[in-house]
Amino acid sequence: MPKLRRIVVTALAASALTVATATSAQAATIDDYTNTADVCGSVGFSRYGDVFRFLDVCTDGRGVRVQATNPTTGVPSTSDAKWHHDYTGGYTGYDWNNAGVYNTDIDEDACFYFRAGLVDNGDFVDDSYGSWRQACASN
Repeated sequence: MPKLRRIVVTALAASALTVATATSAQAATIDDYTNTADVCGSVGFSRYGDVFRFLDVCTDGRGVRVQATNPTTGVPSTSDAKWHHDYTGGYTGYDWNNAGVYNTDIDEDACFYFRAGLVDNGDFVDDSYGSWRQACASN
């Protein structure tokens, strides 16, 4: 009987560990993304939660900047007023799950443009912006 009990307890513990691992690990969902001009950085946007994620894939000491237009429920334009946020946390690698995170609060169905650039010691690096990318918050 003690041997059977050990087997059952071990099996239950393994099952609980499997369930805990499966439910606690969530992959980052990136709906839209853009790269810096030199592809040393990327910025992705997740509609669910209005989250920007930053990848810094070069060990050059520079950070990654997102520049975005103010969200609008009308038609967004790259000439709209802009804001930016810098990620200076260092090398992240290529995995969105290890990315730097910036949480925002964007109105439902609002759309905007964003692009990725580089910063060095808090200063924008000239000519480092990549292409504009349009994104919309989820409804």
